[in-house]
Amino acid sequence: MIAEVAHLMARDAAPERLRTLIRATISDVENSFTTIDRLQSRTRLALALSLLERSDQTPRFGRPTASLRIELNKLDVDDRHYWISTFYTLLMSAAVRREKATYFTPPAIVRHLIGQAEKADLDLRKANVIDPAAGGAAFVSSLAGRMTELGCEPKDIRARISGIEIDPHLAILGEALVRDRLSASRSAAKRRLIRIGDSLAGCKVAEYDAVFVNPPYGRILGLGNEIPAEWSAFSAPGHVNRYALFMDLAFRMTKPGGLVATVTPSSFISGALFGRLREHIRSRADVLRIDVLERKDVFHDVQQDACVSIFRVKGSSRAVTKTFAPKVGRLDRNWKFAENGVVTTGNDLPTAPWILPGDDSAFESCLGRLSDYGVDPKAGYFVWNREPDRLQSGKKSGNAFPLFWGTNIKPGRPCLPRSKDGRGVDFVLFEKIHSGVIRKPSVLLQRTTNSRQARRLIAAVVPRKVVQKYKGYVGENHTIALIPCRRANLSLLSMLLNSDAVDKRFRRVGGTSSISIAALRNLPLPTPRHLRSALKRTDDFEAAVELAYTMSGRAASTRRAA
Repeated sequence: MIAEVAHLMARDAAPERLRTLIRATISDVENSFTTIDRLQSRTRLALALSLLERSDQTPRFGRPTASLRIELNKLDVDDRHYWISTFYTLLMSAAVRREKATYFTPPAIVRHLIGQAEKADLDLRKANVIDPAAGGAAFVSSLAGRMTELGCEPKDIRARISGIEIDPHLAILGEALVRDRLSASRSAAKRRLIRIGDSLAGCKVAEYDAVFVNPPYGRILGLGNEIPAEWSAFSAPGHVNRYALFMDLAFRMTKPGGLVATVTPSSFISGALFGRLREHIRSRADVLRIDVLERKDVFHDVQQDACVSIFRVKGSSRAVTKTFAPKVGRLDRNWKFAENGVVTTGNDLPTAPWILPGDDSAFESCLGRLSDYGVDPKAGYFVWNREPDRLQSGKKSGNAFPLFWGTNIKPGRPCLPRSKDGRGVDFVLFEKIHSGVIRKPSVLLQRTTNSRQARRLIAAVVPRKVVQKYKGYVGENHTIALIPCRRANLSLLSMLLNSDAVDKRFRRVGGTSSISIAALRNLPLPTPRHLRSALKRTDDFEAAVELAYTMSGRAASTRRAA
């Protein structure tokens, strides 16, 4: 647990003394009460609330929180409330935190999103605003603070701002944070701003001028292909993501012409499974802007790329209109913001992905695709923790084939089978001939990447000698095999996919850390002819790929003009 806290503190660049005190406080809590896994919710809440007490008061819990409380009182209100909320989450086990998706929005993101909403004409001097997944009240509290700066009175603010939170203890904490922001006593606050409840179970329709939300993320498991009819409008069969439910909810809660401001994964921008959500968004709202977060570790335990977005809800008509071109910006690792242009689309279909801007304006026009290189992608077959009895470690027996893990894939090296601990080879046992066995030399890609990896696309060739030796191989489910369907230059294709030129372009259309088959098939590439021609002009492979993209884009433009 202490190691986990240290990682979180380093990630957020908290002052050294604050890092030390949070680690020490967590340790004191474990020594004074019980392990974090067994800490009761009401005790976790009481410990977090004790951090709101003023320095001249007698601390409720004495030593475990006294020093930390004094240090937090030195911070501005935004940072103090964020760290109190974060402290609350650190008193949960990692498993519970992931299950409940309890991740709070850093102050820099909150301030940025409020500022962008105001630039989009949200008047907080009179707007009615709600957060339907209020959590630690980051939006509700900060919006109340901004309203105060604009001269609004506490009574007026409390009448126009609210939140909903399903976790009763978290709702109490959020209420206390807003009360602290407005300097209101418990007796003065007759109306609760953070209501306890499930906002998805029922809400007021077209009631608010703006909805701000950082919803829970993650796929809802166990649904199969049957989902509620209303969800099918924005979800792929068998793939319902919780954040999509909250985006739909926010559109329904907002008045025509009102704003929806969200913090979500970037997967809706271009993810293959989010076509219906993109169509739903276009039917309900105009996307005013999407700002990509370059930090991949904004939320602890969450590896997904994230973005913040502003939508303006349309009028009563639900008809899909011409695609609106949102502005795009970037928030870098130091929370510095820069405008980055506008997004484009590859076609006029309502499900079409938004393509993020980049240096190569002709990229989306390139006609080359993966199929032009003579391969077809296939997802890795074997999920080892579902069938551990079929996994043989270090020794082959019977009808078994070597298993390739995602970690076996090293750019620029032949891809060879190796167990996770590096000791020998793992094998998968089959009782009969199975389509999961790949019997050709192929290119393997990592299907998922993390924030520590410089590239999104990581590829290597499984050489012919491996296939001949073992009569085939198996990829785990975190791999994708590019299997030849005709004559193919696998070494050239692997170099192409590992190039910075392709990787940076893939990031414009691949909005998630998981690489989908559809995204690979649809990725614009320079044609093989143009790549070969470029390689004759320069020995620098990166320069050749850039030149090949230019040549392919120019050829596509000429073809359209003709």
